Amino acid sequence: MKKSVGILSGLAVAIAIAATAGAWYTGQQLPAELERSIADGNAELKKSLAGTGGSMTIELASLEQRFFTSTAHYRIKAKDIPFGEAEALNFEVGVVDNIEHGPFPWSRVKAFKLMPVMATSNSALEKDDFTADWFAAAGDKPPVTAQVSLGYTGSVDSDIRLAPVKVEEEGVKVLDFSGMQLLVSGDREGKAAEVHGNMGSLELNFADAQQVPAKVELKGFKLGGKMRQTSHDMIYVGNIDLALAEARITSGLTQDVLLMTDLQQNNLYSAEGDAEDKLSGRLEYKVGDITYAGRKVGSGEMVFTMKSIDIPAMQALVQWYQTKLPEMQQAAAEGNGLPQLDMTAEEKAKVQADVQKLLAGKPQFALEKLAFKTANGESHFNLAMDFTNPSSFDLPPDQLGKQLVSRMHSKLTLSKPMIGDLATLQALLGGETDAQAIAQQSSQAGEMVGMMAVQSGMATVQGNDVVTSLQYADGMVDFNGKKMTVEEFAMMISSQVAALQPQG
Repeated sequence: MKKSVGILSGLAVAIAIAATAGAWYTGQQLPAELERSIADGNAELKKSLAGTGGSMTIELASLEQRFFTSTAHYRIKAKDIPFGEAEALNFEVGVVDNIEHGPFPWSRVKAFKLMPVMATSNSALEKDDFTADWFAAAGDKPPVTAQVSLGYTGSVDSDIRLAPVKVEEEGVKVLDFSGMQLLVSGDREGKAAEVHGNMGSLELNFADAQQVPAKVELKGFKLGGKMRQTSHDMIYVGNIDLALAEARITSGLTQDVLLMTDLQQNNLYSAEGDAEDKLSGRLEYKVGDITYAGRKVGSGEMVFTMKSIDIPAMQALVQWYQTKLPEMQQAAAEGNGLPQLDMTAEEKAKVQADVQKLLAGKPQFALEKLAFKTANGESHFNLAMDFTNPSSFDLPPDQLGKQLVSRMHSKLTLSKPMIGDLATLQALLGGETDAQAIAQQSSQAGEMVGMMAVQSGMATVQGNDVVTSLQYADGMVDFNGKKMTVEEFAMMISSQVAALQPQG
């Protein structure tokens, strides 16, 4: 027994010595580590805000070092950050950071996280004149806090939290936010990260331009994904998935409610080739159920894909666009529309070379599915286009178009029963109460669309569907089963448009 006690006592002493040594090591490394982190953060902020005309920087205002803990104060300065149509943001806020030296920070030990780490940062937004209202809305608590642990192998685990916030004006609730948690794990260089987040609810109450009250309520938001950086700067591949259990919008003089449930956005990106030079992506959007004014409307889905996007060429074009963005934003703010961009001969040649490189990769874009489904039918549309590098950009427009697009395929399918369902909904929302009249109008609506489409030659009827299909390849068009040249197709469309114009 005495031997066991002696072994345990020796082990406790060894752990205490290791912890003390680790704390001393962290204290010695801390200033350099903070400088590196701030420099990396400022570099990333500069990249993300390039071309916006705004800037944001992080500064270390002070550092108080002790044996087992340290306290750092940072200043975050933002200048001319664009914020939609509102005035650009300019602010300066403080952040206090209580840093626990490793290997066993007490906050982690209390949470039964016993893996040794170099340090754990516990930071929070500081209260000042700029943030005072935000603190008040959060119950005089820091509205933003974060705990970040740095492992000895370079791993980083972050727990970022937005506090619950409530705002009232003249006794009327304007904002009610349940708070949000974001968990991020990755490496200190930011080359890989796994993220998980959740929010309970958010409610906004406001008035539109006519002072009619409106309300937006969001519930059950979740975020998850795993991304890694490719060999190309700022290009990440992996998946990011978003989900929202419910979105409720109340608006209009009648305060009708638009309710959407089970909303999803799933993003998947990958890079192919030995040098990972070709980017592919798949974006899915889904709405599980839509109701309006208590009446069921339907559900929707959209899938967009892209393939063979040359990453170096894309990055070069994005960088060029960012240099022109302030000029375009200023013209838009002055109401002058898009400005005529002045380009030197060298710049024009560079942009054209990058476009040609992008097209040489034969990029593909597709709206694989755009669908809407009601109780009795589903309509859908798809469009796929393959591009290639033309022999010259100085070709006449018709020849350039033929060489630029190597293949195109699209198909529109309108369900006559779905059209009838929407006609029924419209009648009910309009106050119609005669069930027999509603049923007759709904049946006629779908049949009328089919008849008009067939008579115009723009579609065919296949069972309960009105179908339009278009295929293009090798300079020939196949429109609803009829083959013709591009010129013949253009003439046919022009004549149909002219026929629809009012005579007078």
